[in-house]
Amino acid sequence: MELDKNFTILAVSDNYASLDILNSILSPYYSIKMAASGEEASDWLKKEDVEINLIVLDFMSYSKDCHEFLTSVKSAEETMRIPVVLIGDSNNPEYEEYGFSLGIADYISKPLRSSIVKVRINNQRLFVKQIKAIEELGLLDPLTGIPNRRDFNNRIHLEWLRSVRDKTNLSLAVTDIDHFKAYNDEYGHTQGDVLLRSLAKQIVSMLKRPADYVARWGGEEFVIMLPNTKLRGAMMHAEDIRKSIQKMVIPGLPAATVSIGVASIIPSIDTSLEEFFNLADKALYKAKNTGRNKVCSFV
Repeated sequence: MELDKNFTILAVSDNYASLDILNSILSPYYSIKMAASGEEASDWLKKEDVEINLIVLDFMSYSKDCHEFLTSVKSAEETMRIPVVLIGDSNNPEYEEYGFSLGIADYISKPLRSSIVKVRINNQRLFVKQIKAIEELGLLDPLTGIPNRRDFNNRIHLEWLRSVRDKTNLSLAVTDIDHFKAYNDEYGHTQGDVLLRSLAKQIVSMLKRPADYVARWGGEEFVIMLPNTKLRGAMMHAEDIRKSIQKMVIPGLPAATVSIGVASIIPSIDTSLEEFFNLADKALYKAKNTGRNKVCSFV
């Protein structure tokens, strides 16, 4: 595993033995900060001279402290993009599902195996580095400030290969602003640009995990990639996004709505990215042709 002392991990646990184990596994490779409570962990996140790149969380299942800390991290603009890896018992799948519902990036089961911890943490480190590389490589859409089509193509290929290897679901949501041409004609292209920037910012704020990803596909269309997400979860997430956009307030402009087409697949050698996109596009056309301002899947 690559040595990266510039990558800082915040290990949080109400069990000092767990902290010692995590420290022994990870400290040879990364910079480690430790906290024995959610309050202490929050203090670390507020320090201006320390940049936390990843949080590893090991609390007693469903503890109030765990819930409050996770909720605060994922609801604050300053910390919502920090990946959180939750540790829990292997015989408690409900806790794993609970963690993902709150926005964790990954789940590691106990008893901890050093090799598994190292691989999972390194995967998250690579995710963080890829996100930072977007800015360095100029792969951002200049109008909205989010990744562009070229970067999306790179990311979706990586996630596709990972899903083929791990046999996990990959979901895609294609989002289109309803009646955008009429909106531009009525209010002007400048205000249309304001809408595009506001909508991009809103979608980004709704993403729950660092691996979740949105890009501007072109014009008034956005694409949202949801790794390790089944169709039902992707539909629920897309519906939350649709509702939040409908409620979005832009001074001097009317409310906007979007139509979203969702597809989900477990990629294999017998499937292709092109087919996957076609499913999402067909779902989008279904949403637009049956009244707009809705989320549809192609079944």
